[in-house]
Amino acid sequence: MRPTVVLVVLLAAVAGLIAFVVLRTVPPAPAPEPPVADGVPRVKLAVLVVFDQLRGDYLEKWRGHFGTDGFARLQNDGAWFTHCHYPYANTITGPGHASVLTGTCPDRHGIVGNNWYERGAVVYCAGSTRYDFVPPLTPDPKNPKAARKAAGMPERLTAETVADVLRAERPGAKVFGLSLKDRSAILPTGKRPDGAYWFEGGNFVTSTYYDDREHPWVTAFNRSRAADQWFGRDWTRLRDDIDYAASSGPDDVRGETGGPAWSRTFPHPITGGKPKLGKEYYDALASSPFGNELLLRFAQACVTAEGLGADDVPDLLTVSFSSNDILGHKWGPDSQEVLDCTLRTDAQVAEFLAFLDEKVGRGRYLFAVTADHGVCPIPEVARAHGLEGKRVDTGRIQKELEEHLTAKFGPPAGPKDSARKPAWVESAQLPWLYFNPKVATAAGTTREAVARAAADFLAIAPEGKDSPVADVHRAFTRADLAAGFPEADAVGNRVRRSLWQPTGNLAERCGDLYIVLRPYAIPGKPTDTGTTHGSPFPYDTHVPLLAYGRSTM
Repeated sequence: MRPTVVLVVLLAAVAGLIAFVVLRTVPPAPAPEPPVADGVPRVKLAVLVVFDQLRGDYLEKWRGHFGTDGFARLQNDGAWFTHCHYPYANTITGPGHASVLTGTCPDRHGIVGNNWYERGAVVYCAGSTRYDFVPPLTPDPKNPKAARKAAGMPERLTAETVADVLRAERPGAKVFGLSLKDRSAILPTGKRPDGAYWFEGGNFVTSTYYDDREHPWVTAFNRSRAADQWFGRDWTRLRDDIDYAASSGPDDVRGETGGPAWSRTFPHPITGGKPKLGKEYYDALASSPFGNELLLRFAQACVTAEGLGADDVPDLLTVSFSSNDILGHKWGPDSQEVLDCTLRTDAQVAEFLAFLDEKVGRGRYLFAVTADHGVCPIPEVARAHGLEGKRVDTGRIQKELEEHLTAKFGPPAGPKDSARKPAWVESAQLPWLYFNPKVATAAGTTREAVARAAADFLAIAPEGKDSPVADVHRAFTRADLAAGFPEADAVGNRVRRSLWQPTGNLAERCGDLYIVLRPYAIPGKPTDTGTTHGSPFPYDTHVPLLAYGRSTM
C-alpha cells in the first residue's frame, strides 16, 4: 500500500533509513497562522539537499564558525538530528542516494554499489549505453574511438521513492533532480521525474531515458556559459578571521593529493593546469567549492523557470552538491580545504534559504539537508592522531587468496577457448569478490565452497610474513549473511543489509564474498594519496540530518 504523501512521509523517508536518531533541537511550537482554505496545501515545495561526503560531526565541530542564516537557521528553527547513521555497510554515493528517498537499504532498493559485476560484465548503477546524452556530448578529438559512455537512467532501482509516490498521488506535481554527478541526480527522483540533470563536459545534460530534448531553461543556462566564469580564478580561504590550522590542521599534510594541476596548499588555481577551457578545467571546477556555486545557480534557475512551489500542487526538488566529496577525497576530512568548503557550504545554504523565502515564501516550503555518507581520515593523518590508519594493497590480498585456493582445490582451469588466464576470482568490485563458476566446476566444487574456504583463510593472517590479509577485519559469505547475526553485531547486520538477492541467483549484482578492512584502513598502495569511504564504521556511516518547514503538504 502506498503511503500518504505528506511532509511527515518525506521526513520519514529521509530519516527512516537511520539506525539511531537523537533529536538535538526540538522546534518550538509554530505561531498561529491565518486559516487556510480547504484543499490548499501549506507546503508548496519540498527541497531535499544532499551534500556529498558532509560527515555528521562537521556541523558540531565547526558550528562556531558558521553564520546565522545557514546551518544555524536550520539548527535553531528546525529539527537537527545529530546521531544519524546509515545501517548498511557499503557507504558510497550510489547506495546513499538510492536510500535517502526510498527510506530503505541496498537489500531492498538494489543499488549495492556505484558499480558491480553482473552476468559477465561490470555494471554502472545509474547508466546504460541503450540511452544517449541530451544534448549530445562533444566527441573527444584525441580519442575518437573511445567506447560509448553510458547515459543516465534509474532502471536498476528496485524500490519506489517519495518522488514516485508524489507523482502517483498528486497529479501535476513537478519533480526535478539536479547534481554534478549523474547518479546523484537520478537515484533520489525515482523512475519518472520531470527532469534529472547533471554536469558533463561543461554543460548540464540529461538522457533520452527522460526526454529527447532538454528543457528550454537548461538550454539557456548552458548557452550562458555560467560554468566558465571561474576559469583562471584561485580558490583561496574564504575567511581571514579564522585560524584554519587550529580548527582543522596544517595546510601541507603528507597524504593529501598534489600533482601538476593541484598543489597541496592554498591557493588552488582553477584551470586544471591548462591554458584554456577544457575537460581539465571542468574537473578542477568540480573539485573546488565553485562547483557547488555553479549547481546552486542551476537550481535557482530550475525553481524560477519551472515555477516550483508556485501553485497548489506540491513539487519536489532534490539537489545533490558533489564538490564536497570530490575535494574531500583529495584533502581528507581534517584539512583546511574541507573546512573552507564547509564554511562555503553554510553560506550556500543561507543563500538557498533566502532565495526560497523570496520565490516560494516562508512557511510554504520544506527544506531538508543530509549526506550520502561520511569519510575516513587520511591514513597518515589518522596515524598522527594515534589511530591505526593504513593503505592496504587489496591486489596483494587477492593474490594470496588465489594462492591459497590453488593449494586447496588445485590450479584453476577454465574453458580451452577462453582468452583470459583462468583465475579463482572472476571480478573484484570491492567490497565484493566474485568467484568464477566455471573454474569452481572444473575443480569439482562450488562457488559457495570456494567462498567458504576464502573466508576461512582471510579470518586468520598467515604466520611468518607481512601479509595484508592481517588488515581484513571480517569476510562474509552469502551463507553467513543469510544466517543472520545477533542484534549487537553492528558490522554483520550492516553487511547483511548490503546484500540484494531477490531471486537468490548468484549471477545477480552481489558477489560471493564481502570483505571489510579493519577500522581506519582503506584500499591503496603506500605511495597513494587522498582518502575514501565505504566501510560500516561510524566515520563513514554518520551523516547530518536537518529539517525545516511546516508539517503538512
